[in-house]
Amino acid sequence: MSYSKEMCVFLLSNPQMIEEDSLTEHVEATVFKAINTAISKRLGERSPWRTRLGLVVEDEDGNDDTVFAPLDWPTKPGHADLVVFRLTETDANANSYWLGSALGINGCTLAFEFWMDGRPAGPSRYKVKQHLEVFLKEKEVLQKAGFQFTKRGTLTLPFALDPVVVAKEYPELKKSLDPMNTALESVLKLMPEFDKFVKNTLPA
Repeated sequence: MSYSKEMCVFLLSNPQMIEEDSLTEHVEATVFKAINTAISKRLGERSPWRTRLGLVVEDEDGNDDTVFAPLDWPTKPGHADLVVFRLTETDANANSYWLGSALGINGCTLAFEFWMDGRPAGPSRYKVKQHLEVFLKEKEVLQKAGFQFTKRGTLTLPFALDPVVVAKEYPELKKSLDPMNTALESVLKLMPEFDKFVKNTLPA
């Protein structure tokens, strides 16, 4: 089904309607396509990355998540994730739609999440969580940037798009992505700190 710009802007201006399935999914796909494209373009300006950029809107390889990590960060056998940044929600149970989190509805937002798993040779997942909590406490620069330690044992940097600005720009989203771009720049600026943590915690 095709939707006019006016219909899509109406949804963005009336976020309580986000549970209206088909229209919501259409707007949601447009918003996340813009987010994934912006992340891809920004990472493309820097050193090589391992990426999957398909959250909400699957990428050409069929990936349905948005994940990135420097190429020299370790992986599990078969190149499964061991340590990555990923786009996620601050509360996975808060909304039925990712769009709600993107717009900061119901007390939930999107976030860039630094996630690290354990491995058989060590450290365990439990130890990784402990290391991450200490890492945040010891690095004031991470705290000032807005990183938070989560119950699932990860570090997140929350952000949300302004529904008013998104509605004004829709469907060509540029300035409305500023909160996401600002958060991404913080991640990239602090990458040396995370890189050092990865190398110390998961030595080759």
